[in-house]
Amino acid sequence: MKMLKVAFGIPLLAVLLAGCSDESSETVSQKEESTEKSTAVHTKENGNKTAVKESSPNTLQTKASTIKKAVNSKEADRDYLLNVMNGYQYIQVGDNQYIYYGINQEQNVFCMMEVNFDASGDYVENINFVDNASEEQIALLQNQIQEQQKQLSDLEQQQMEKELDDYYAQLEDDRQKEEEAQAKADAEAEAQAEADRKAEEERLAEEEKKQQEEEEAQAKADEEEADAEASLEDEVQTELESEQEEDTEALEEEEPAEQTVSQEQAIQLVRDQQGIAEDSPLLVEYDHLDDSGNYIIHVYESVVDNEETGEGHTATQGWYQVSPSDGSITDVTLDGY
Repeated sequence: MKMLKVAFGIPLLAVLLAGCSDESSETVSQKEESTEKSTAVHTKENGNKTAVKESSPNTLQTKASTIKKAVNSKEADRDYLLNVMNGYQYIQVGDNQYIYYGINQEQNVFCMMEVNFDASGDYVENINFVDNASEEQIALLQNQIQEQQKQLSDLEQQQMEKELDDYYAQLEDDRQKEEEAQAKADAEAEAQAEADRKAEEERLAEEEKKQQEEEEAQAKADEEEADAEASLEDEVQTELESEQEEDTEALEEEEPAEQTVSQEQAIQLVRDQQGIAEDSPLLVEYDHLDDSGNYIIHVYESVVDNEETGEGHTATQGWYQVSPSDGSITDVTLDGY
């Protein structure tokens, strides 16, 4: 809100306060010295700057009661007062002293409220309320405001406008600085986020590379191990084959150059030698080859121990070795075949 400041003389204040109440007159007279230095009239920027705000008879007093409650609870700071008294004209009579006023023209009621701030100028310390001023006091107040406004020089108006322009310019400068600071902070945050993202990508790439190298090393180790096992198996197989060849050669060396007697012939040779007829209860059978390649023929008798069950045992008569090369027979029963 743009406000106009004018010097407000002591005689007018004395008349107003004296006509309203003894209490308000005493309050202003006590502050005459400071009023001479800093008295001012404040009006609204828009509308009739010389008209005092219209008010119902009880409105200003209601606001005064509201502010008194806030004063008692230590909540009435300067912002609170300006908010409650928004739209009312006021006169500054001291560094921390103000007078708010309102008029109901139909009922010819003039209301006035004196506000005192504490030494810090931040909190309302006390308020005094005056109502039912006379028409003469009202007219005097209005005329005095008009006269004081006329006395404002162009230089003072320009100075006030410059102060306001400087104030708003400072606000704009602060806003721009705040926007620049926010933009810088956003850019730094974005740059940090980008750096963090790149660092994370590099870390993941490094981990992937390390994992790939480990997998390749493991695959190589597995391949080398498989090759070693295959080589060992080849060596073992080669050794086994060599041993088998040696065994085969040894057997070939031990076996006669030419086999002329078959298993059936060896059996018949033993039967002929031992005089065992075909209808003899003795059985003559081929059993196995010994280490030298000779036929081992088993001569035995099958003995029934239990005729009802047919259980029995064999009774060995002898073991005979028959040479496959020349058919010679050797009794080897004592060898325990």
